[in-house]
Amino acid sequence: MKAILTGILAAIAIAAIAALVLDTQVQRTAEQRFVTEGVRL
Repeated sequence: MKAILTGILAAIAIAAIAALVLDTQVQRTAEQRFVTEGVRL
C-alpha cells in the first residue's frame, strides 16, 4: 500500500513539473512560432 501511494505522489509531482515546463518554456503562440526573417504570418 505504501509503494502505491508513493508511486501516485511521484506521478502527480512529475505531471505538475511537466505542465509547468510546457507552459513556460516549450509552448509559444502561433505569432512567435511562425515569424521568420522573410515571412510574417
